[in-house]
Amino acid sequence: MDSDFLLRAGIIGNSPAMKALAAQIDLAARSNLTVLVSGESGTGKELVARAIHRRSVKSNGPLICFNCSAITETLLESELFGYERGAFTGADRDRKGLFEAADGGTLFLDEVGEMAMSSQAKLLRVLQEHAIRPVGGFSEIPVNVRVVAATNRNLPQEIQLGRFRRDLFYRLAVLTIHIPPLRERASDIRSLTEYFLNEASTYLITGNQRRMDDDGIAALARYNWPGNVRQLRHVVERLAVSAGNEGTISADDVSQVLDEISRFETALETPLGYREDDSLDRFLARTTLGLYYHFRAVTGNHAEVARIFRLHRNTLYVRIEAAKRKLRSG
Repeated sequence: MDSDFLLRAGIIGNSPAMKALAAQIDLAARSNLTVLVSGESGTGKELVARAIHRRSVKSNGPLICFNCSAITETLLESELFGYERGAFTGADRDRKGLFEAADGGTLFLDEVGEMAMSSQAKLLRVLQEHAIRPVGGFSEIPVNVRVVAATNRNLPQEIQLGRFRRDLFYRLAVLTIHIPPLRERASDIRSLTEYFLNEASTYLITGNQRRMDDDGIAALARYNWPGNVRQLRHVVERLAVSAGNEGTISADDVSQVLDEISRFETALETPLGYREDDSLDRFLARTTLGLYYHFRAVTGNHAEVARIFRLHRNTLYVRIEAAKRKLRSG
């Protein structure tokens, strides 16, 4: 696969690990088999799915992306398979699901490991029969959809724990692609940083083009990057905004930001002290906020923190606001 294609897909890097990833993408794109993409949060699983679609025979068809953890179990089926009028309260018309919307193209199911067992069974049936049955309907509708699924969970382990169906795993993992974490390809940090700085100049910065000196790049390369490429992007954007008039980002600038993030990580590893004058409610509120702000600093994304906590993002927002009120009230 040519490097220009990867660049257009937003996949940056020339390390051996990324060259191997490019070969896997090329292999997957030349078939219509289901693909399971694995990797830690922030490694770019959706970018890989988009690259597979754009290079596949279904590239002229739609690409529909759906996060399985972003919706409740009760709504998941109607979202994926659609529903017929009268299927439930409020269903005043027929509605197509995402499988129908993706007909002739690709459906990317992100965080498939978050699906409930009952939903997994219905997804398995669709993959086997190549047909969907809308909620409240009796007739099956054939669909021609290539499914790419992704997860940051260890699905074989989830199978052993009884949380993921073995038959669904084998149906999804006909082809597998693993995205290496950023810490295993530190040689790509320079090209990633330059790409993000150039990108940031188009929508975050006015004035001089920002650049990072070699010592700054070296400081980034020494960091462990638990949030992977997504976290690097957020750090680079922050550095680009805060850079001085000369536009050069130094190792001191990088260290200041990374030290702040490390303090959050250290605070998480240190037991939160329970003071004698604390009520249990105040202690729990402070703990909730501490965990939230830590993961928000690491991931830079409220929705990602909600996924880590296994909460809907709106539910997490309500809980954070409640914790703040508890601390303000004394």
